[in-house]
Amino acid sequence: MASLSLTKCSLFLLLITLSASFFSPSSAQTKCNIRSVYQLGDSLADAGNVIRTPGASIIFRADRSPYGETFFRRPTGRFSNGRVITDFISQSFKLSFLNAYLDRGASFTQGVNFAVAGATALDTSFWAARNIRLPTWNTPLSNQLGWFKTHLQSTCGSRCAETLRNSLVIMGEWGGNDYYNCFFQRKQIPEVRTYVPFVVAGIMRGIKDVIQQGATRVLVPSIYPLGCLPLYLTSFPDNNTSAYDNLGCLRNFNDFAAYHNRYLNRALANLQNQFPNVSIVYGDFYGAILTLIRNPSSYGFNQNTLLTACCGTGGRYNFNFGTVCGAAGINPCSNPAKYVHWDGIHLTDEAHRRITDILVKDMLSKFRCVV
Repeated sequence: MASLSLTKCSLFLLLITLSASFFSPSSAQTKCNIRSVYQLGDSLADAGNVIRTPGASIIFRADRSPYGETFFRRPTGRFSNGRVITDFISQSFKLSFLNAYLDRGASFTQGVNFAVAGATALDTSFWAARNIRLPTWNTPLSNQLGWFKTHLQSTCGSRCAETLRNSLVIMGEWGGNDYYNCFFQRKQIPEVRTYVPFVVAGIMRGIKDVIQQGATRVLVPSIYPLGCLPLYLTSFPDNNTSAYDNLGCLRNFNDFAAYHNRYLNRALANLQNQFPNVSIVYGDFYGAILTLIRNPSSYGFNQNTLLTACCGTGGRYNFNFGTVCGAAGINPCSNPAKYVHWDGIHLTDEAHRRITDILVKDMLSKFRCVV
């Protein structure tokens, strides 16, 4: 994550998606007229920006094997064994995979990926005022929006509004790292809930900004069900069995994630009323992941490893902060396609494919596209 050419990658992915009864990419392209995709976000979407960020020190080494081994056969900076959701969304419109903005030698003719692992929705100064420490290299939403505007001015100039009319902007997922930094710096859920309005307001400012640049279609993903992630399950164990739901996930963290997502959804509805000529669509990552976990056999996943990391070591959930995926001597499971979770917080190539299958069909209908 040897290297495939872009043409071979595109052909290979098209064959995979068609054989898996995915919706018709040509239909999506014709009816929606999406000619480019712009992604802002964090490690769930990063395609290689953080590994090109000076001074960045990352826990999960997406620049090392076995990251990328399933599809790209080498590390690309994506936090998965292969593709991320953005790759599948782009391919659904018969577009190439988005290159990382900091990959200066790359082609950006069909869009750009601005996402950076560890990025927060709110600026570092907001969290510093609340005694939450963030890395000095944090690249929050406001910085990525700056990149977005700089890129547009250098490529389309006065024609940017026309370019964005035929584009999709994916705004996040945002918030996951804001809350992660709170929880792992000993903030309790009741306090972190008070930050949700600020985080969502930051996301709304970002959406307004891209709309003012000319965007007419914006996808806004939810945060994951945090209580189902091996990293959270390992870090916040509870001896009380009632703390876990019938899937084995931590209720309080899933309830928190659901609270953020409801708040986000309401804010998006209000924003949609302000911009009736723009399609603003909520992307239910939370619901899609729970669908996979509730119906594993329908999607080809192993019932016995639904909350277990494919790449990790030790413990009930195969996760240990001391020896995470990418560390020397850590080998992945033999069949990642049977796993939802890749390294404890990021998902597998197959999970990303299945989530996109659920997500994009809903997205296209809301964008008034004919599938």
